[in-house]
Amino acid sequence: MSILWLLLLALYAVGVAEGDEFSLAIIPKSIVVTFGETPSIRVEANGYLPVPIRVHLAQQEEVQVLSNRTLSFGEGLRNESVEVLLHPVRQGRFIIQPVIEPPGVVDGSRLFLLMKVAMYEPLIIISLLIGWTYTACWSIGYYPQIWYNYRQKNVVGLSFDYLHINIIGHITYVIFNAFLYWNSYIEEEYYRRHPLGLNPVILNDIGFAAHAVFGTGFTILQCRWYYNGGNTVSKPAKAIIGLFLLLIVASMSMAWLRYIHWLDFLYVLSYIKLLTTMVKYFPQAYMNYCRKSTVGFHIMNRLLDLAGGLFGILQMIINAWNFDDWTSIGGDPVKFGLGIFSILFDFVFMFQHYVLYRNSKPKPDPVDLPILQKPVKTTSVEE
Repeated sequence: MSILWLLLLALYAVGVAEGDEFSLAIIPKSIVVTFGETPSIRVEANGYLPVPIRVHLAQQEEVQVLSNRTLSFGEGLRNESVEVLLHPVRQGRFIIQPVIEPPGVVDGSRLFLLMKVAMYEPLIIISLLIGWTYTACWSIGYYPQIWYNYRQKNVVGLSFDYLHINIIGHITYVIFNAFLYWNSYIEEEYYRRHPLGLNPVILNDIGFAAHAVFGTGFTILQCRWYYNGGNTVSKPAKAIIGLFLLLIVASMSMAWLRYIHWLDFLYVLSYIKLLTTMVKYFPQAYMNYCRKSTVGFHIMNRLLDLAGGLFGILQMIINAWNFDDWTSIGGDPVKFGLGIFSILFDFVFMFQHYVLYRNSKPKPDPVDLPILQKPVKTTSVEE
């Protein structure tokens, strides 16, 4: 008996040496189609298969399988690709997960297809254009303030608290996106927790977050180069930033000591990003209120942010209607709520700039601010 086991292990080792461990995959794993189309996918088998298996793509109410409903793969080294033709019956977001027989031979936890079926193809194109539009609005939004600082050669009226809290959020967001996108160890853990999920990070997310770090970081450098009238980061803001750094160090230590997974550490970074979004606008709004002026804070930044936010909401509504998937709007309530929160603050800044402090000079008298930094005397030129 022992000799037989050794022989089987030897044969298996040879099979693995000649090929790889057997795997099944659906290519592509996610598709977007229009109602009435008949898209095709491929089921790929690679590696050494110890026993024959059959893969059943069960008929579903939402999606019909027009060809190769049952696929058979024989024992041995396999390198096959079989095309399967599908026909969506209605709009929506559907997950097709085949059944493998006999069970337990192949890990089929990641063998699935995510299909999104839209009603009208032009709306898909419009949604894509809207996506690029709001990305452009948010990306360009950093430069009016940078140009204004350069032109005036001072940063009086710009809240240092806002900038420093903001860059903490952007840096943590870059780290979260980069590791979840590029690190296979992190990605495998994410798939283990979400077996029917796709990686939520795309390359554009990393680029956008990195650009946000650059834009905010360059503005902070300008705060060191140009006249600031004694403006500094307030003690409460330093305490908030210190708390964020303490959370980062504590969660990193726990991950290093294996009390938590590194994916949980990345989640902590994402929560810090959310928290910075919740608190970063208050310092600038309060500073404007105490100075009775918005001079030094370029309103175009907020106008572009508002345009981007409204375009983002419009895209969500179009996609929800086109794909008949209204639950997608509330699928991430925290992210959606923070988007609305940012838009509300955009209106606050607009009200301050165009109504409350229109054509007003900064208030010259310093005021003791219990929460944020003190306003400074300035003779900044009006925008």
